[in-house]
Amino acid sequence: MKQRFSLEIPIRPYLRDHCVEGKTVFPAVESLAALAGEVRNHCPGAPLNWLKDANFPRMLVLPSDVDAQPAQIEIEEKADGIQASLQTTVTAKNSSIRRTLEHARVIFVRKNALPETAVPFPEAWKLRGAPLFVSADSIYRELVPFGLSYRNIAGNLTVAGDGALAEISGGSGEAEDTLLGSPFVSDAMMHAACVWGQRFAGIVAFPIGFDRRVIHRATKTGEIYFARVTPTDVGSGILRFDAWIFDRQERLCESVCGLRMSDIFRGRLQPPHWIREGI
Repeated sequence: MKQRFSLEIPIRPYLRDHCVEGKTVFPAVESLAALAGEVRNHCPGAPLNWLKDANFPRMLVLPSDVDAQPAQIEIEEKADGIQASLQTTVTAKNSSIRRTLEHARVIFVRKNALPETAVPFPEAWKLRGAPLFVSADSIYRELVPFGLSYRNIAGNLTVAGDGALAEISGGSGEAEDTLLGSPFVSDAMMHAACVWGQRFAGIVAFPIGFDRRVIHRATKTGEIYFARVTPTDVGSGILRFDAWIFDRQERLCESVCGLRMSDIFRGRLQPPHWIREGI
């Protein structure tokens, strides 16, 4: 049985820093947090720390002249968990026809035991081959040009053929970090994957989904974390990565399997020459 609920997504000031091609885009990680909040409201006691089969089929562009975005959440019980979908309704130009657009969909898995991870911090924090060190200033000036709230890779990002290493700030602002952790941490991990894609695949790739995300310890705003991103498949036009996020005590906080990144802008955004050449 599917249930649909209406909600208003507050457009807090920090979200205006998540801007692409002059438009404010609701981050994928914020979509997941909104879905988690509604699942918690309507399915009390449902576990939220194991997510699978996530898809982000369409960007949600936030209007510039209002402080809330009307939306709907569709919740459906599945055999292995609770599927939740974030949707909006739009009216076609010069017509009264209304249609529903889906922006995010994920399953919150109903299982008590979390899957094991086989990557300890000392192994994750190693790269093979000649590394390229990319400063955070360069990343947020030319490669991932978001505003201040979303500039959370700290210092140098290290990229090599077999992956990327990043020190990440947990961010600040009004973001919700009690359900799925700080959205800034996961978002910055995807920035590292985006930079890797510009260096080694020659495309500006944004997230379109993942196979599995497990939250072992919720990240917090104001803290420091370390992320390892490893490419697993880059030959089909869609870049796939596995990723791990650790805290200062080298404890695993999150693991992501099958993160999918794609050139959703169809070539309108291009990597600068210097990153493609590894200069």
